[in-house]
Amino acid sequence: MYLKKVTTTYKGKTREYAQIVKSVRREDGEPSIKVVKSLGRMKTEEDWERARKIKEALEKDEEVVILKDINITEQFELGLSWAAEGLWDTYGIGKALQKGFKTRNPQFNAEQIAFMLAVNRLYEPGSDLSSYHWIKNRVWPRITVKKHWIYRTLDLLSEEKEQIEDELFETLKKHLDLDLSLVFYDLTSTYFEGKGPELAEFGYSRDHRKDRKQLVLGVVLADSIPIAHRVWPGNTHDSATLEKTVQDLKERFKIKDVVFVADRGVFKGNLKNLDHYIGSVRRRKSHISERLLGKKVPGSEKKRAAEVHAEEGKRYILCIDEDRREQDLEGLEETVEECKLFLEDLKQRFTCTGRGRPLTEEGAWKRIHKKLGRSRRLFQIEIDAKGLAWELDQKALKYERAIAGKFLLVTTTDLEPDIVMKEYKNLQDVERCFNDLKNVLKLRPVYHQTDRRTKGHVFVCVLSLLLEKLMEKHTNKTFREIKQTLSPLRVNRIDVYGEDIYKRNSISSEADEILTALGVEPPPKVLIV
Repeated sequence: MYLKKVTTTYKGKTREYAQIVKSVRREDGEPSIKVVKSLGRMKTEEDWERARKIKEALEKDEEVVILKDINITEQFELGLSWAAEGLWDTYGIGKALQKGFKTRNPQFNAEQIAFMLAVNRLYEPGSDLSSYHWIKNRVWPRITVKKHWIYRTLDLLSEEKEQIEDELFETLKKHLDLDLSLVFYDLTSTYFEGKGPELAEFGYSRDHRKDRKQLVLGVVLADSIPIAHRVWPGNTHDSATLEKTVQDLKERFKIKDVVFVADRGVFKGNLKNLDHYIGSVRRRKSHISERLLGKKVPGSEKKRAAEVHAEEGKRYILCIDEDRREQDLEGLEETVEECKLFLEDLKQRFTCTGRGRPLTEEGAWKRIHKKLGRSRRLFQIEIDAKGLAWELDQKALKYERAIAGKFLLVTTTDLEPDIVMKEYKNLQDVERCFNDLKNVLKLRPVYHQTDRRTKGHVFVCVLSLLLEKLMEKHTNKTFREIKQTLSPLRVNRIDVYGEDIYKRNSISSEADEILTALGVEPPPKVLIV
């Protein structure tokens, strides 16, 4: 077997082609040559070097594939799903689900479907039907899935939630060495499309959708990791959720001596149920705030805190952010001027006797409330048959200036004031989680019409949130950065002479760094179905 050069002339230019040929004998016994493989036109020395390597491979009986004979028939998502699967196994999430489903004996791999549903929300969350098509057609690993398995998995997650959550807590505590001396708790709401299940009720909407029934979701975090959640009817008041949450922490998770960090709405009327807590005090319409928020916070740091009062085992910590104070004061002055112009204009229109419909007292108040909003408290306004009269409430304005950039915390701990402020600020981790649940993982809106399936949908979103937060914790990157880096990593289904080969594309150095930080081995170049 040898490499043969074939030359042709076209329009006065010589072209070179390569063939791999071998000597044979014809039927009449005469010597001849047989073309084993035509390699096409050779333009450079690199082309000839490639031709020589192909010849050597054929001589060793190795299969040689020509690029033009390769056909990429499909492409599947790999990067995020591969990283998520590594964390799913490392932290025993899959085992926790398997243990929870064990007595139910589903006739399909429910744990695998739950994993796929959680990963789908990392990529492109949508309806259950779109998740089904995504799992079936677009993601690696390739698995068999049936539509009703999706709904059955949601039911199982809802029915076995507490056992799964207990198992997850134990494995997370073991692998992450969670700091359980402080837990963070907050609530959000998400609305339904359509009638919704029994859980669906009208209530205070954090989504600003008063026209939609909703549910209330409470999430507990430790070290920025979600360890528990609970779904409540949509008309549940914040403070009514606290007793059950504290009971879960003490009885289910055996967390006895814990500092509970939450917002003031959660604590209202429930402080007796807690051993230790850090919470905020409302800034307005509170006697304690009116007495303490106007005080000075000693020190020169931009962000600082000081204890300003103590009574009945409670310590009050006054905090200030100088940058925020400067912004608040500037915004306050702009708001006052805008409101004054509006009120003066409204006053003139109210007393106008020209053409057009006169402005009624009711119409004037509607415009005032719509325009001024919370700034209404800065003005004293009277409307009667004589017209509209207003003046700036100097006492209210003085108070707003005094509290700009400040907030008041209450705690039963003996932590230093700056630590109390820092830990309360960490409550923003929960707010970021809710933002991710709603805007990244698409918790809302909910289309399910049964409580069981609704709770299963929420659990999938929380599992997806858990994977996201584990990724962020390992890499010190935002999930957006992680997703942008890993999403280009895909698997190509290649048809080579009638045989399917599944080969990933190249891994960027940035993606390799993320996988290393996650403790996940990079996927092999060729994957097995």
